[in-house]
Amino acid sequence: MPLVRSKIQSQAILLSIVPLAFLLVFLGVVVLLNVRVTEMTVWTRHATAVLDQSDAILTTFEGTNQAAIDYTQHPSPRALKNYQLRSAAVRTQARQLVQMVDPPAQKQSAANYAALSLRILSLLDQYVAEVRTGHSAQARALVARPSTRTLATNFQAAKVNFDRSERQLTSTRFRGMRDQINLYGYILLGLTFSGILLTLLTTGRFGLSIARRLRTLAQNAELLGAGQTTTPVSGHDEIAELDRIYHEMAQRIHDTLSAYRREHYIASTLQRALLPQELPKVPGLRVDTAYAAAAHAAEIGGDWYDVFKLDETTVGISVGDVAGHGLRAAAIMGSVRQAIRIAARVRSDPGTVLDRVNRALCADEAGVIVTAFFATIDMRNGQTRYAVAGHPLPLVVHSGTDIRQLRGEGLILGVDPRAGYQSFDVVLRAGEALVGFTDGLIEVRRDYFKGMNDLIAAVKTEYGAMTSENIAEQIKDRILAHVEPVDDSAVLFVGITHLGVNGSPQKKTWTLDVREQGAAYRVRRAVLWDLAARVRPGSDLSGVELILGELLSNVARHTPGQAEVGLEFQDDEARLIVRDNGKPFESKDGAMPDGLSPSGRGLHLVRSLARSVEVRHNGGNSVAVLLPVSASGAA
Repeated sequence: MPLVRSKIQSQAILLSIVPLAFLLVFLGVVVLLNVRVTEMTVWTRHATAVLDQSDAILTTFEGTNQAAIDYTQHPSPRALKNYQLRSAAVRTQARQLVQMVDPPAQKQSAANYAALSLRILSLLDQYVAEVRTGHSAQARALVARPSTRTLATNFQAAKVNFDRSERQLTSTRFRGMRDQINLYGYILLGLTFSGILLTLLTTGRFGLSIARRLRTLAQNAELLGAGQTTTPVSGHDEIAELDRIYHEMAQRIHDTLSAYRREHYIASTLQRALLPQELPKVPGLRVDTAYAAAAHAAEIGGDWYDVFKLDETTVGISVGDVAGHGLRAAAIMGSVRQAIRIAARVRSDPGTVLDRVNRALCADEAGVIVTAFFATIDMRNGQTRYAVAGHPLPLVVHSGTDIRQLRGEGLILGVDPRAGYQSFDVVLRAGEALVGFTDGLIEVRRDYFKGMNDLIAAVKTEYGAMTSENIAEQIKDRILAHVEPVDDSAVLFVGITHLGVNGSPQKKTWTLDVREQGAAYRVRRAVLWDLAARVRPGSDLSGVELILGELLSNVARHTPGQAEVGLEFQDDEARLIVRDNGKPFESKDGAMPDGLSPSGRGLHLVRSLARSVEVRHNGGNSVAVLLPVSASGAA
């Protein structure tokens, strides 16, 4: 290899060897230090054991003496036996003490202490023998001898001398060990500073020697990233080789990105083509949809939504997601969506539909898994039956802004052909809505719980707003604002505008009890959803919302109970009629109400917004308002 490359290699190896060598020496000193600390611990335990044994001899000896006294006061075999046991224990402890000590001088001190212990025990044995034979006078004389008292004094002095010499020996050992530990500490400190200094020197030298070439390499990388031309690094070392690889990678990335863009365009186009291009117009339903493709081609998946008629009174809806990404996922999405339609037209029970689709998927597409939600809505009474296969359950907006997630469970499609799917029921009323979605919408920030909270907040906001021409699109935009979608996502908004046979398309009615919490809010939504589908695009419905809100508030305030809201279309005009069964209220034909009066302001506001207002009293109150919008003429 060229000399330059060998130099870089040798310097790199040196950078590794220098710290490693210092580390090995450092570890060796640490091992020696650990050995000394271990020895100190062992010596400490031995000294403690020796001193404990010395104290044990004295304690046991005192117990032996007390046992002899007890036998003198109350001679009995039991007292004699107690004395003999304690006496034997003292002899054993004395022998063990002599065996425990090491240095000859200390062993001599221990032997002296033990010998005095045995001599005193011999006197005690003699004393007990005299008492046992009834010679109490001789026993007392034995104790009273001056030699006996001298022996006891010598015993106490021998213990004190032994303990003192043992502590002195331990202290001497500790001082020597402390000096060694301090020396090792200085050595470690010196090794640490030397290792750091030498490592810095070798590293600095190595860095300065290649800084220029690395700087050129970094500049080339930036220029390649910006798509600009560069001057290749000269030479034949590792840096030059890396620069060459950078140039090759830049070219490959450019080619790959071009291929990704083409795949993204094809997959996205196929995905949108397989989604329903135009959903059916179902009387009584407001349907809004939205779809967002992933930002990267590799993440284009198989999310879908669908709404279709099963018969004159039943509507089917489905939302789902094919696992995986790319063209195959998009193609499978189209076949699964169509399979749900076909199965539902054979038998509309949602659980049965998913069961048949699952068996077909397991048989035809091995290794493919799909999550799906399918429901049928009976437009006569709002009875909604649904089944789920591992898919996030839709949100249901009940009266007012009460938003809840449907309950239910079911295995993912494509896993087990024997899996069964259960149908669940929920009732939707006019003014209530169902919001289906795919997981790409709630996992955009990789946080499921935050995603669900954000979705609920967006649904609540858009449910209350009447300026949105596409509620699903607005929900999607709120979630994906300032976020690049990492997965595709679909949103399906289905709102109930009216149920049952309550008039022709030109004339509809809604009944409510204003005393029911959220009823007025729910009916307002139903009327406005229905009206939004009939007026010309761009019509301002905010004035209509104020008119209807004031009229329903007037009913709730003056004649709480049952009420009826009617919406009639004639030519290009829309007429709103609110009826109640309460007592007649006064109308001042557009006169400005008294500034201090608590009533009359609502009707005055209605007159200022509407084209015309007509109030009738016939067994109740009837307010007919010609709305400030123009109908589009669509049925």
